Order: sequence, then C-alpha cells, then structure tokens
Amino acid sequence: MMNQMMNPDFNASREAVLREVDQAGFAVVDANLYLDTHPCDAAAIDYYNQMANAYRNAAAAFEAQFGPLTASANTDAAYWSWINDPWPWEGMWIYEKRLEFPVNIKEPNAQMAQFIMSQYGGPDGEMGASMRYLSQRYAMPYKECKGTLTDIGTEELAHLEIVAAIIHQLTKGLTADQLVEQGFGPYYIDHTTGIWPQAAGGIPFNACEFQSKGDVITDLHEDMAAEQKARSTYDNILRVVKDYDVCEPIKFLREREVVHYQRFGELLRITQEKLDSRNFYAFNPAFDMQSPSCQDQMRQM
Repeated sequence: MMNQMMNPDFNASREAVLREVDQAGFAVVDANLYLDTHPCDAAAIDYYNQMANAYRNAAAAFEAQFGPLTASANTDAAYWSWINDPWPWEGMWIYEKRLEFPVNIKEPNAQMAQFIMSQYGGPDGEMGASMRYLSQRYAMPYKECKGTLTDIGTEELAHLEIVAAIIHQLTKGLTADQLVEQGFGPYYIDHTTGIWPQAAGGIPFNACEFQSKGDVITDLHEDMAAEQKARSTYDNILRVVKDYDVCEPIKFLREREVVHYQRFGELLRITQEKLDSRNFYAFNPAFDMQSPSCQDQMRQM
C-alpha cells in the first residue's frame, strides 16, 4: 500500500473516489441538519436515505481499494492499517447519538454541578484536552503518534459531552431560588442553566490553558502532565461527591485519564527510539529534522 501511494495514478484515483465519499457525506450531513427542524418532510427523508445509501456505497468502494476511512473499518488481522498515511483529516467525525458512558442522574444538585464544571472548561478540563491533542497532531512526524493524538483528542470530545450531560442533569428542573441556595447563583445570573466553559471557581475557559508547541518531546511531556492533572481533579471531585449516579461516570472518566497517560508514555518512548539519547533535547524532529543540514549535524554529534 505504501509503495502504491508514491504512484501519481494511484493518488489521482484515490482522490476521485474520496471526492465521491465527501460529496455523499456532505449531502447526508446537510440533509440531517434540515431534518432536525423538518422531521415530517417525506421528500427530505427520502433524499436523506438515498444519500445515506450513496455514502455507504462510496465509503465501501474507497475502503476496498485504499484502506479504512474510520478506525472501526480496519479489518486487517495482521496490521493496524488505520495509522497509514495519508490521513483523511479533511473529513468529518461521525456522531453517534449516545454517550461513551451513560449518565442517568436522579437527584439534581447544583452545588455538585459547580464542582464538576471545572472538568468542562477548567484548567485541566476536557475542552482544553481535546483542543490540545487535535492541534498537536499536525506537528507530529510519526504516524503511530499522529493516530494516537487523533484518537485521544476525539475521545476527549466525547468526555466533554459526558461532563456537560452531568452538569445539565444536576441542574435540570431546579428553580432559581434552589440554584441560589445551592451556590449556583452567580452562574445562573450569567447563563441560567446553559452549559458554558468555566472552572469551578468561575474563571472562564482560556486557550492559554493548553499548549501546542510544535516540538514533539515538549508536547508529549505536556500531554502526560495534563492527563495526571485531570486525574487529580477527578480524584478531588470523587472526594466530595457521594451520589452514586454522579460518581460512576466520574470514575469512568478518571480511568480514561490513566489510560491516556499510559498511551502518551508509549508515544514518548516511540519518539525517543526514533531519535537517540544524544539529541532528545537538541533537535525538534517536527521542525529541525526537515533540514538536511540539521540531519548532518545530528549524525556528527
């Protein structure tokens, strides 16, 4: 497959089939958006079904010739071909109407919502995490690491949705007086009970809370630290929140932070193995290594 990618005819054919996927996929997304507000339009439903079928056929044709469009389409038992370049980043995420972990809270509690809100838009929250990894992947020169950054960044978006669902259910149905009594008054004044990114202390989300440095070693160390800080925050939440319905999804999110930390540790090891111990911190493989003169310098060290 990798040798074929060097063939101009192969790439032209790939782009042609991918264009069919993109066109059908956009039609599905656009029709879906229309049907959200016109659910009884029979003609639109018929059009959506036609386009959905066209998308499935185009995607199947693409994957049969050029490999998976989504991770779930990888069928090779001997090799995880999802990591192969070129990456279809110009495409879109496929949204499934379900949470990664169910949230079913029976007892509203605005004070708990105030605590948990920090993991929506706080300094170690899921919003910053998703933006961090999905931004850093573009500077990552190693395909295994690109794939992991993409997958974890995507999962963090799912975690953002879980946290939002928790906050929503903890405040749903409460009166203004109840919200004020439970310490949610300042937030209520600005946002009623809408979901908005801020820390538990009320500080709004700020993009300065995460970094995309364009230096692989630097970024991966930040990623590992970020996962540990998020895990610590979830630990703090679990120390003060006792409601089972709230604790279960929080425990799940905490466990995923541990797994992500382990994955980023593996990425750091992979990156260091591709360099050598004398130049871990002397060269940026995402930038300096593009220059032949830098490569010559490295070999001389």
